[in-house]
Amino acid sequence: MNGLAPKKMDWGLHATLLLLVASSVSFIFSAQFQTLSSTGGIWMRQLIYAGLGLIGYLFMAWLDYRKWKRAISWFYPISIGLLLLVFLFPEINGAHRWIYLPGFSLQPSELAKPIMLIMLAAYICAPDRDLASYKTFFGCVAIIALPALLIAIEPDLSSALVALPAALFVLLYTGIQRRFLLVSTALLLLLALLICVWVTLERPASSTSPDEDVRFSLPTLPLLESYQKERIRVFLSDEYDTSGSGWSKLQAQVAVGSGGFYGKGFLKGTQNMLGFLPRTVAPTDFIFCVIAEESGFCGSMLILLLYLFLLYRCLRTAWRAPDEFGRMCALSITILLFCHVFINIAMTIGLLPITGLPLPLMSYGGSCMIATMGMLGLIQSIYQRRRIR
Repeated sequence: MNGLAPKKMDWGLHATLLLLVASSVSFIFSAQFQTLSSTGGIWMRQLIYAGLGLIGYLFMAWLDYRKWKRAISWFYPISIGLLLLVFLFPEINGAHRWIYLPGFSLQPSELAKPIMLIMLAAYICAPDRDLASYKTFFGCVAIIALPALLIAIEPDLSSALVALPAALFVLLYTGIQRRFLLVSTALLLLLALLICVWVTLERPASSTSPDEDVRFSLPTLPLLESYQKERIRVFLSDEYDTSGSGWSKLQAQVAVGSGGFYGKGFLKGTQNMLGFLPRTVAPTDFIFCVIAEESGFCGSMLILLLYLFLLYRCLRTAWRAPDEFGRMCALSITILLFCHVFINIAMTIGLLPITGLPLPLMSYGGSCMIATMGMLGLIQSIYQRRRIR
């Protein structure tokens, strides 16, 4: 049954969502601030995106989540079509990731990730599904692999990989070929390790000396773009920290560390204001650096606690979901949000390679904001129809 029941809604989720969005607009304003007469306009666009996201959030909360069991069979091929459509639009920075509309750029990968997870949950929860058969297992693999492959060849490898832990968690939870899953996962991790070693021993394209580490050089690895290899080298070797490829990593760490305990104050972050932290990425991938520099350890911990509380409310919804479909949707969305938050913050402090993953509800961007709020609206819909324990 559709409807918004105020007494049944999760008001803690409401409050956390609004606090994070308000923080997003404030720090994006700071990230683009130059003078009182020139503040940049993207904070106003972020406010518009937040308004659109709030409409999507309320709509998803109003709609009975169980209707997605049938509707997702239409939305999944539409998302695949949008992922194919991006290749008809011009490249930006060597990638096909956006569909350009009047006044707005749509990034289909942000929508494809939650749609893929909902499709996976609907497929597994079909009443005649035999979870012990290999046919079911390979059907799940096909659902996951198709959008992930299309996103990877845009190329946007980080977005393609970030949804895999959520999908893997769902498959492990349902018990589909657990032994085969664990072996496959171990092999993939081993492959990732071998790629890192290969990239480290591969002679960089910029190397011109014929005698430079010839004994340890490997042939060029064709699986990754040159900028992806540079990100791995920057992460694994401090020698790249002062080079062009390591500039963003170095300045991000300086910004986070220079904030101290209380921060430098709103609009007073020197790394940001003086442009050492590039203005093109400060409001997007590196928004946490702006937060850490201006609000320090205290402000950063407050943002992290808000995310922790948000994830707790999502897990609580999964625990109290009335059916397996709702439980798997809530679990997969929780893991997806966690991976986004963890990877984005970890890359800013040097624990992971630099990626293009946004910080949910904080980074500038309409597609990510609307998709994230839509996912949380689905969580709210499940919570309203929860079992009383």
